[in-house]
Amino acid sequence: MGLVIRQSFKSTLLTYVGVGLGALNLLFFFPRYLNPELIGLRELLLGVALSLSIFTQLGMQSAMSRFFPYFQDEQSQHNGFLLFTLGVVTLGLLAFGGVFWGLQGLWEDLFADKSAAVNAYWGMILPLTGMMMLQNVLEIWARLHYRIVVNALLREIGLRLALTGLTLAYARGLIGWDGFLWGMCASYGVSALLLAGYLHGMGVLYLNPAYVRVRRALRPLMARYSLWMIVGGAGVVINERIDGLMLAWLAGLASTGIYSLSFFIGTIIEMPRRSISQIAGTLITHAWKAKDFQALAQLHRQAALNQMLIGGILLVLVWTQIDAVFELMPNGHLYREGKWVVLWIGLARWFDMSNGVNTEIILNSPYYRFNLISILLLGMISFTANYLLIPVYGLTGAAAGSTLSILLFNLLKGGFLWFRLGIQPFNHQTIKALALLCGVYAVGVAMGALVPFPNRSGQGAGIPWALLWTMFWQGMGMLTLFVVALYRWRISPEMNGMMDSMVRRLGWPKA
Repeated sequence: MGLVIRQSFKSTLLTYVGVGLGALNLLFFFPRYLNPELIGLRELLLGVALSLSIFTQLGMQSAMSRFFPYFQDEQSQHNGFLLFTLGVVTLGLLAFGGVFWGLQGLWEDLFADKSAAVNAYWGMILPLTGMMMLQNVLEIWARLHYRIVVNALLREIGLRLALTGLTLAYARGLIGWDGFLWGMCASYGVSALLLAGYLHGMGVLYLNPAYVRVRRALRPLMARYSLWMIVGGAGVVINERIDGLMLAWLAGLASTGIYSLSFFIGTIIEMPRRSISQIAGTLITHAWKAKDFQALAQLHRQAALNQMLIGGILLVLVWTQIDAVFELMPNGHLYREGKWVVLWIGLARWFDMSNGVNTEIILNSPYYRFNLISILLLGMISFTANYLLIPVYGLTGAAAGSTLSILLFNLLKGGFLWFRLGIQPFNHQTIKALALLCGVYAVGVAMGALVPFPNRSGQGAGIPWALLWTMFWQGMGMLTLFVVALYRWRISPEMNGMMDSMVRRLGWPKA
């Protein structure tokens, strides 16, 4: 786990710079310069392209990590594994892209009533899918070489800076809807090309067909595994993207736009999980190959505890200041409808983080079929819940339906690992972590009650300094309490070690 923490540190820093840029885009530039319909249209196009890319990769997004140890050999360019993967996903793009192309009539009928504007941009989806697919394959290849910083730089910062530029260009009237959306599409292509250039500079962009070797014994294993990944991909699409797609279908693009902003706020808390899981997935693959179940159990417990703490304090900070966030947001009165979406999604993501790396362990194990069958089953539950809840509760119904599927999915995965391997992510430190988070939340609520956030309308048209100052000191108060108590109670050895290291580097006396 020490390797995971060290490798993910720089990536996490870049990720949070990207979060800042994303927050600036979604919470300031978007509501100030774009209307909810355009925001919703962008979200729908990205969601459909990302969902389609899961199918077009033919399971290779998971198979790359699982089977890389069997191809690993620097002298033979890892037996051409990268070129082999690119060939497979290209076939997937042609196959599923052809199916999608044939369903154009159904697509147009589906959105004609509530979201007719999306039909004008149907032709953008396949190019965007291909660019996303290529970038994802190259990111996985970089991760397999323990290089995730440039991935974060391009995805978390580069793409968001491009989006900022497009938004400002739209605000100045330099481009319209077409320019904004096609520019967004092009940014993914540029990002993939830059990542390819980085890998070439590292000397690991192996594209020589002479080295492609897939052992005969591996072929049926990879084929079966990839087939199951495609089946599981259907569940991933339903679970991860069905809320936004169904909102566009049942409620319209404006509701989708409002939901996307609130959804972003709720998912801020899971950003650290992305960097940790990227490296942990590779370590889990090697642990399974060596049948080192003690290492699996240790990774699972440590990841769960650290993610519970980090995600928990972020959720506390976000929820105790959510009213101030909407107060700061331009045209915040239009988007306040999504307040409870933040809580539902935030709780779901925190619960997911608190359950460790159960997905990574199962997907890289001989029991990966369980994960895929259960996610497909729960995807159906999510579809049904959203279909019933959205017409009645709107945005909140979509968030509640998605949260239900995430909670059930984690309960199933956790129970399966406990039953099959005797692995579970909780111990006595978990109780301390929960007590700490509850205490910090109580302090935050008390501070908010004693000194409420000032109303922006009473501060004129300039920068609302009083509101920002109140948010700052309340947030710093909660964060300071959390860090001090975390260190004193010694809940997480990894976090205490990092804090001790920082103290030594700064030359401060150890407490």
